[in-house]
Amino acid sequence: METLAAGAYYIRNGPFPFSRSHIEDKSLNPKAVFTLWKGSEEKPASPLADPRDEISCIHLQQSKRRSRPTGVLPESGHKQKLFALLRGERATVWKVEPVALVVMISYVITSAVDGKFWVSTPPQPGAVPGEEHQIEVKTLILNPVDPRYSSEAIFEIVRA
Repeated sequence: METLAAGAYYIRNGPFPFSRSHIEDKSLNPKAVFTLWKGSEEKPASPLADPRDEISCIHLQQSKRRSRPTGVLPESGHKQKLFALLRGERATVWKVEPVALVVMISYVITSAVDGKFWVSTPPQPGAVPGEEHQIEVKTLILNPVDPRYSSEAIFEIVRA
């Protein structure tokens, strides 16, 4: 299986890019991370991979020179969402695991601490244009046979 090297990557759930919102307030509050509409402008993320165990801190690009770590808020509970952290809050350590599919190598991203998955809810036909869907972080029930993971939990990670 393929291991990600440190560097800038685009993360997508199928054709839907993953990014911070393009319109944000100027505060230093954590910024939500969304599944955007197909064709939206992408900002790269940078998985900082440790090739020994594939544990990463995933940073989202804020500008061409700065990136911010990601984490989960609230820190516990059932309604957890993915955020870019701007004030030095404790970042979540993620495990990025390859998933072999027929056409490409994709990945599932889980918390290294509690095993909760990133889950993307892409915009559905009939949804309000421009509406964004925040990435959830939650426990999944895995299938005992392939495909083990639902399509909402599988991400394509490609070099920027």
